[in-house]
Amino acid sequence: MYYGKYKISLICSTQNMNHKEIVTNWKEFKIPTSFSRYHDIDLKTEFIITISGPRRAGKTFICFQMIEELMKRGISKENILYINFEDNKLIGADSSDLDKLLEAYKEFYTLNKNQHVYLFLDEIQTVKNWDAWVRKIHDIDKNIKLILTGSSSKLLSKEISTALRGRALNREIFPLSFKEIVFWKGLNYDLKTLSYSDDRIEIKKLFNKFIEDGGYPAVTYQKGNRDEILQGYYGSMIFKDIAERYKIEDINKLKMLANLLLESTSKDISYNKLANKLKSIGMNMSKNTIIEYISYFEDAYVFFQNIKYEYSQGKQLGSIKKIYFIDNGMLNTVSFKFSKDSGKLLENLIFLELRRRNKKIFYNKDIYECDFIIQEKDRVTQVIQVTESLSSENEEREVGGVLEAMNKFKLKEGFIITLDEERVIEIEGKKILVIPVWKWLLEK
Repeated sequence: MYYGKYKISLICSTQNMNHKEIVTNWKEFKIPTSFSRYHDIDLKTEFIITISGPRRAGKTFICFQMIEELMKRGISKENILYINFEDNKLIGADSSDLDKLLEAYKEFYTLNKNQHVYLFLDEIQTVKNWDAWVRKIHDIDKNIKLILTGSSSKLLSKEISTALRGRALNREIFPLSFKEIVFWKGLNYDLKTLSYSDDRIEIKKLFNKFIEDGGYPAVTYQKGNRDEILQGYYGSMIFKDIAERYKIEDINKLKMLANLLLESTSKDISYNKLANKLKSIGMNMSKNTIIEYISYFEDAYVFFQNIKYEYSQGKQLGSIKKIYFIDNGMLNTVSFKFSKDSGKLLENLIFLELRRRNKKIFYNKDIYECDFIIQEKDRVTQVIQVTESLSSENEEREVGGVLEAMNKFKLKEGFIITLDEERVIEIEGKKILVIPVWKWLLEK
């Protein structure tokens, strides 16, 4: 059996699945050692937990980490079961197999009746009628906590929510954050004094690599060719997560649209302009098809759209969008023009970090433009401008953009994130904090 990439041999077949063998193998399985990831998954919730995110971002290892955290809290391993349904020996599993697996588990494990039972069901989408079974177990046995992961190529987070009808809380897992990489590298720092400390030198060195290479775990910590690894991931996203899933026959059109979006990363896009560009190279694609394909890219965690802040939701949906990409390393690999464009990489990185922090993000554009508007509940709480550096050539524009947004949303404080500058700008009775990106990324 496979737990992630770890193989455990099983004696079973799709015709005669040995459910007892499957569940007893978990007793002998040694959880692989890995560095901890930051997450906000609360297993004490009454809801089913679902985990989504781009392929190869580390969903399986988050499951292993949570299992270790449970055992450190005193939960018996006997009360925990992990099954990866992508194992070849489990192909063809349906809801009746889930019943048999649960029955075998209860038969062969000595459960602590004073503790919850935790079922980690990895790649649950491969099981026929999984959703009805999960709803049944959740509704009739409150002692069982369910944690599910689903591949974006076969089961989208929004589809999980629909299937589970208000019973689930979804959490997204992205590639590694800079803070996680710093932690994994064992670099110590005091955020209050970091700007004046020698630790800053090593932090900045690591950041210079991070902004170019991105945060995919395999690139960060496994030996291998970065470009080869990331090109493989990108190809799987395009062909498996999108083309195969949505039965797109003209893959050349899909790839060409993706290329145009790559070129537009951190820029605003117009569906009509995209259609005209495609037409100019002999590829006819309607505006509606472009909108549909971009929604597929978003569902598969490839591209993301950021919309302009408007008080009217109708205007928001009709506004020009800005486009961002899942990872800087992959962006540099599949679109070589970005390798030296620090400003675009910086803005893309900030967007991804805001998504990782589960922020509701917009941008503002009036006379000037402000890159990121953060909304919490019904009000804007933060405005962020992003630029490589402030100079006599761009300061009026960059400061004007954040100040205009601060006035519009009645904020006394705003932020300008740069590569390496740190100071405070006081203007019109307001305060703009200029902060280096490597320091902002390390904040709580």
